[in-house]
Amino acid sequence: MTTTTTVLPPPVQQRFDMKLLSRPSPDTIHKTMAMKKKIPERSGNILRMRRYNNLNTATVPLGPSGLNPPAQTLASLDIDATINWYGSYVLITDQVTLINEDPRRHLVA
Repeated sequence: MTTTTTVLPPPVQQRFDMKLLSRPSPDTIHKTMAMKKKIPERSGNILRMRRYNNLNTATVPLGPSGLNPPAQTLASLDIDATINWYGSYVLITDQVTLINEDPRRHLVA
C-alpha cells in the first residue's frame, strides 16, 4: 500500500504540514542564551558590561543596638563585547504589476 499525504491521519497530517511549511533559519546564539541590548547611535562597536562578585554571607546578626555590621569590599569585573554586524539580502526576479493611481481621481469637485 502506498501512503500519500491525502491518506494520513489528521494528527500526522498536521505535523507533516508544519514541517513542510517551516522555513530553515540559522541557529544563532540570539535564540538560545543571549540578552538583547540597545546601543545608541554613533556610540562605537564595543559594549561594556559590569559583573559584580558575590558578597560574603552575613555572619553577624543585627541587634537592637543600631551598630553597623562590618563592611565588605565590592569587587567587579568589566566585560567588553564587540559588536559584529551580519546581513544578507534576497534577489527576487518575479515580475509584478505596478499600479499608480492618479490622486486627482479621488478629489470631489
